[in-house]
Amino acid sequence: MGVLRSVPFRWHLLAYVMLEGVTIGFGYLIPNLSQLGFGATSTVAGLLILPGALLGAVLAPVGGALLDRFGPMRPILSTMALAIVGILLMLLLVRPSASVWMICVGYIAYMVGFSMAYPNTMTAGMSVIPASMQPDGNAMFSTFQQLAGAVGTTVMSICLGVAQAGRSITADKAAFAAATQRGGHVAFSVLLVVLLGAFLANIRAFAARRTA
Repeated sequence: MGVLRSVPFRWHLLAYVMLEGVTIGFGYLIPNLSQLGFGATSTVAGLLILPGALLGAVLAPVGGALLDRFGPMRPILSTMALAIVGILLMLLLVRPSASVWMICVGYIAYMVGFSMAYPNTMTAGMSVIPASMQPDGNAMFSTFQQLAGAVGTTVMSICLGVAQAGRSITADKAAFAAATQRGGHVAFSVLLVVLLGAFLANIRAFAARRTA
């Protein structure tokens, strides 16, 4: 627990946890929202996630190269800003009359930003602790990563479940779909707030690094 004495490490860890929670939350939200709210097939629901996931895998090394060239602050904050834009696009474009593929557009923008900000946030956090504490820092990130994934899924299921309460997909499919869409919109708003919190946490970490 000694690694938590480092103020920059604590804030980078918090940002990392929030980023993980948002991404795992999307992994639950997008398939459920597209199928139950927009009537998409399971195949389409999977394809909505695929382009963003592939781009994320390809661009992750690019984020590392940017960190090596410019240091951690600019690459992390600029790519997180892109991820925020991705969720804003979902909030603006995903409406009852919109195509389900609008979710894919926003998710691609989110994943492009996330894939470069997420590993760099961990790298930035690990760089502020002594070499002797690196194993403890790794353990801390790994432990909270799993916790964030569980919390992200739970919060998304609550957002949809509360909106769907009292409605049955068999009794009134249209009303159930409309309720799911409303729950999805609330879920997007929650994810945006969490992502903004992660952005501010990283800003606080960089401010603490300058004064350390």
